[in-house]
Amino acid sequence: MRETIRWVSYFVLAVIVTVSVVFAAYRIRGPSHAQREALALMQKDYRPKEGTNAFPLLWYVEYDVPDAEIAPRFAREIAAFRAALDSDEVPIPYEPHAEKLAEAKGDPSRLCELRAGGCLAKVTADPAFMRATLATYPVMSARDKRLATADYYWNDFPVDSRAVPVAVPQLAQRVWLSEYALEYADGHRSAALADTCSNLDAWRRMHRGTNSLVGSMIAIAFAQGATHLFADMLAALPAGEPVPDACSHALRPIEAADVDRCAEMAGEFAFSRRTFEFTTAPGDRSGSWRERLGWWITLAVPQWEGWIAEQEAYFCEDPPVSLLADEPRPASQVRVIERLECISSLNGCLLADIAPAYADYDTRTLDYAAHLRLAASLLWLRETTSAKPLAQRFAERPNALRSGPRNSGYDATARMLFVDNLWSGREARFALPVADASASH
Repeated sequence: MRETIRWVSYFVLAVIVTVSVVFAAYRIRGPSHAQREALALMQKDYRPKEGTNAFPLLWYVEYDVPDAEIAPRFAREIAAFRAALDSDEVPIPYEPHAEKLAEAKGDPSRLCELRAGGCLAKVTADPAFMRATLATYPVMSARDKRLATADYYWNDFPVDSRAVPVAVPQLAQRVWLSEYALEYADGHRSAALADTCSNLDAWRRMHRGTNSLVGSMIAIAFAQGATHLFADMLAALPAGEPVPDACSHALRPIEAADVDRCAEMAGEFAFSRRTFEFTTAPGDRSGSWRERLGWWITLAVPQWEGWIAEQEAYFCEDPPVSLLADEPRPASQVRVIERLECISSLNGCLLADIAPAYADYDTRTLDYAAHLRLAASLLWLRETTSAKPLAQRFAERPNALRSGPRNSGYDATARMLFVDNLWSGREARFALPVADASASH
């Protein structure tokens, strides 16, 4: 019996020594070289160095704030938000400190939908009705001109889990799309196409220049609505009538910046780190010495940051070669934390294992790029002359208009070009009407 106890004691001692050595080794080492590289990537300053930020405009787009006062008002609001966070008195949800426009309180059902097609048909069926509707939105209607000159969509609010302010100009975008459709129905086809493409181009810039994952998805959704309206207008445009240069520019070939997700992932990293600090730091500084010792043993903050950065940097490919090739990165290849590493920071390891489904955002970004390529294919078909059947012409489109190996083609019955979506939360395929003029070549 004594011999058994002795060997059990040796075994327990060996386990304790081994764990202690592994604990000390990883604590001394800290984040690995790969994790430090990921940290550097996630802490890089991605903010555009020049240009105009659209966020303040879109934050107040539905509010009674004169255009000249938007910038100073927004600066004051940022300061007030910081003060509210410091005193832990931030209201949830956090909304602009301004009076809402009377026009923003009406019934939006009469306007065009945000992401679906059919806007032009709805307006053409009763232009007078839409004209009367848009007359009730004079302020928001005029603000699209400022969006057209903005360069990026950067959220300057302090990152904090207690409140996440987001500028979502959903009503304004519906007003703008309805306005362009009415312009087209009134016979100003070239101007309407130019305005629609300028709006699409603006949301493409917003998507390229945002530090917010939510902001990225908002830009994608709003660009989709403009894409549908552009396609409807192009399909109805008489043969031989020129398409404004604004459309060629808005539908220029997809570039790395269109699918680069580094800035938004860096924003997610900052949010994760701030949430972590807010929820765990009090336990690290207060309580008895036993509690503080327990926090120190089970939680190495630098190591946790390394794990989180490594996971989120996986979706920040610099340059984004695979996304340019329309190849989603499998979530299964996100680096799994080594079990021995967990010994150095058990609580940090458990927290790091709780990661959002960022892979879904990859596929939504790829679908967005595929939709732009499909819209650009409409322009290419209209501008090229050939006696070949439309389906064959589409199949022979330039490589810059192709979206990897995914299924796409021409539906002769519906007279639609289509491309299959990757994201399962969206309809199975995205389709745009083909202009009659291009079909007659």
